[in-house]
Amino acid sequence: MYSTFHGLEIGKRAILSQQTSLSATGHNIANANTKGYTRQEAVLEATRPLASPNPHNGTIPMQMGTGVEVSEFRRIRESYLDSQFQNQQQQAGYWEAKAESLSHLEDVFNELSGSGLSTSLNKFWQGLQELSKQPESLSARVVVIANGKEVADQLNQISSGIADYEKNLADQLQANAKEINMAASEIASLNQQIAQNIGSGQQPNDLLDRRDNLLDQLSKLVNIDVKPTVNGRVDVSISGVKLVDGNTANTFTVAPEDGGAKIAGTVLQLDGGKIKGLLETYGYKLADGTVLGRIPELKTNLDILAVAIAERMNAIHASNEARNLDDIQARSTDPNAPLEKLLFFVDKDDPTQPPKNAGNMIVNPKLINFPAKLAAATSDNIGDGSNAALMSDAFLQKTDIGGTNTTIGEFYQKVIGQLGTDVQAAKQLSDNANAMVSMVDNQRQSVSGVSIDEEMTNMIRYQQAYNAAARYVSAVNDLLNTLINGMK
Repeated sequence: MYSTFHGLEIGKRAILSQQTSLSATGHNIANANTKGYTRQEAVLEATRPLASPNPHNGTIPMQMGTGVEVSEFRRIRESYLDSQFQNQQQQAGYWEAKAESLSHLEDVFNELSGSGLSTSLNKFWQGLQELSKQPESLSARVVVIANGKEVADQLNQISSGIADYEKNLADQLQANAKEINMAASEIASLNQQIAQNIGSGQQPNDLLDRRDNLLDQLSKLVNIDVKPTVNGRVDVSISGVKLVDGNTANTFTVAPEDGGAKIAGTVLQLDGGKIKGLLETYGYKLADGTVLGRIPELKTNLDILAVAIAERMNAIHASNEARNLDDIQARSTDPNAPLEKLLFFVDKDDPTQPPKNAGNMIVNPKLINFPAKLAAATSDNIGDGSNAALMSDAFLQKTDIGGTNTTIGEFYQKVIGQLGTDVQAAKQLSDNANAMVSMVDNQRQSVSGVSIDEEMTNMIRYQQAYNAAARYVSAVNDLLNTLINGMK
């Protein structure tokens, strides 16, 4: 026969269980707007029954219920959706980094404003054409020299802008590497805490939430693979190399001069994430010495363009002498008098030599100081502008530039045209990837997120159950009072 006070114990357990369930609901409501919080629910389970003699059948014992208890606080989480979210995050991080970095490089060229290098090259060409028509005009020479200086200045500015952004990307990459290592270290620490809690029979739900948030952050930076192990731990790998191994975090480094990125000295083949997008713009060197990346490519093409412009202008300008009025008068008294041959574009560090790259290209200071020295003619005849015509024609002639038979203008248009195309493609793919992230996150939130309406419903349900349990205890108490007082 079960105890007289058995009913009170059942009531007590019912009250405590409903009260605990209400606490879980309150915890959910309190964290309804907490980023990364996973909804929890109190799982109610009937307690072990008691064997009791059967008053109706002495040979078959009865099973008497003993009430209810909260067996666990369960996190409502779907690992498949977490994996899908992290996969989409990797793609979004990659394309966002590509779109942002390429767009910045496009801004450096400043072509969309209508005042970029294309405009300057066209003005230079037009100035040469005007000079070929008015070779005796000093003002026409001044315009050509000014336009040439504008071309050189544009090349200098673009080269400097690319170099500045290259430094900015280097800083970003190092900051992201530091962020990865801090997250990896914290995940390893959380692994240890979670394992200890689970080992002692506790449920570290909030620690699990913190770790999942860190994994989400990592997935935006690099392509990660998460594998659950013993006692709630997870191992985190990047391209097959472990970043987090149980309670240990390995060091991630960015190494553009040695393959791009590494973990504990092992070169990684990145498949996604912000780091990969930035590295593809910044540039990195493979084991065979091949250099990949948009900035190295643009720097090379810009230098090729600058050298090509200088070579063509210098070859024509230096092959003929300046024939202004003073030169012709000198020749009239001394037909053998030498006339000065000058390079049009020279190197900033050594003005006697042609430029080595876009960053060092300037107009010959002698021409800036003495515009009359600009060679517009190929003969001593006044009105001869054939040399200026040859220089302008050089812009339209197809020659070998960077291994391609093309004109100066076509080569440059191909460089900026491809950059513009890639920017638009990256922006579109970034938008698509972020749309997928939002879609998967919405699916995940529908499972793991807190719904205030649902929690309010649960609160009412638990409150009613609590009230009913309290009334049950009161009823049992009345029975006991009747029993006890009736025996006086």
